[in-house]
Amino acid sequence: MERFKKFVRISFFILLIVLASLGVGLSGGVPIPFSNKRRQESEIKIELKKEDKDENKKDTKQFKW
Repeated sequence: MERFKKFVRISFFILLIVLASLGVGLSGGVPIPFSNKRRQESEIKIELKKEDKDENKKDTKQFKW
């Protein structure tokens, strides 16, 4: 009876490994998470400089894309 329990336990373990490998093979595995730093740095800042000849002032405007 003890050998039978050991056989059932090992065969169940092997069955679980086979099922897990089939599941990973079908679904493609776990995706790698991306960091948020790349997504936050994707903003492009463009400055528009305008010169007035009369007052010699520089106005700076920022546009976010």
